[in-house]
Amino acid sequence: MNHYQPSLNRLALLARERPLLLAGPLHLYQEQEGLGDEQLAAMLGCEPESLSRLALCERPRPAPHFRQDVERIAAYIHADMLQLAMVIRAAESRETLSHRQGTTRPTLLAARDHDESESKLEEPQAPDTTDDEQEDDTR
Repeated sequence: MNHYQPSLNRLALLARERPLLLAGPLHLYQEQEGLGDEQLAAMLGCEPESLSRLALCERPRPAPHFRQDVERIAAYIHADMLQLAMVIRAAESRETLSHRQGTTRPTLLAARDHDESESKLEEPQAPDTTDDEQEDDTR
């Protein structure tokens, strides 16, 4: 029986405020994706109890060290390395976007439909025919 689990969970919660640890971006990722611990663990191929240890890991260094760091973290928590790398990249990207916009809510990046009230572009119309032209057509 692991007597340290409650303490690790509390540390992982506190670690969300530490910019050098994975806790913050992982929490944001889970929140935006609507994933519970069990779902994220299944996605990573690890046990849910490993997520506290993952949250307390330092963020991987940028390339050329990123792969090596992710391999070490994956081995530490017994997770799939490629899935972990994808989740870390997605989590860090979402964190960057949320800080730029000053929100933790999901960001939708999509085009919107044209609103006719914003600008009215006149559609090309057929030239008006005068009464003389209409008379010529009837002849």
